[in-house]
Amino acid sequence: MNIKSLQSVDGLHGIYLLASLNIIKDKIKDVKGEGAQITIDYVAGMSIFLLTVAFVFQFMYGLFIPFQSGSEEVTLAADRVSTILVERMLVADRAGAMSVIDQGKLIYFNNTKLNVSNQTSYTNTLRELGLFSKESVFDLNVSVANITYPNNPMNQSGPELPDNLDIGQTRRFVLIVNASTGYNETAIISVRVW
Repeated sequence: MNIKSLQSVDGLHGIYLLASLNIIKDKIKDVKGEGAQITIDYVAGMSIFLLTVAFVFQFMYGLFIPFQSGSEEVTLAADRVSTILVERMLVADRAGAMSVIDQGKLIYFNNTKLNVSNQTSYTNTLRELGLFSKESVFDLNVSVANITYPNNPMNQSGPELPDNLDIGQTRRFVLIVNASTGYNETAIISVRVW
């Protein structure tokens, strides 16, 4: 039924019906206009804003983490040194696998390069491993233990561990091999830096 046909309805009924339709039509325009769904729009806008603020604070926190100091620094140094030792310095010739180290290189490293009584050799080893520079000086202790007796080290080199400092430690499972004798043993190398 359209508005022209309503005007032909006689009398008062047609006027009330026409007024009601005009009111309904105005209400529909209001719903489609700018004032519709104010609560939902507000909630959606605030949710997006709060998520954005939370993301910015989370991102900003991550920006400043590398500039903080603490025990994480020595842990990262210990991890870096263990990687250098196991994957570059002590690796067995023609090993063909990861974490396979040469027994002779390990003995030479522990007895000669980490010998604290020869301070020049010890300092040069720390420089070679990136633990001694103008900005930072770390100490290093390396111990090797059989996998069945991890608390009883077969070999330990470097200075004794301090009681009152943060110590970063990394343990690596390795296979110690000696190509000339056929000796092989699974062991744990513990690298401690402070």
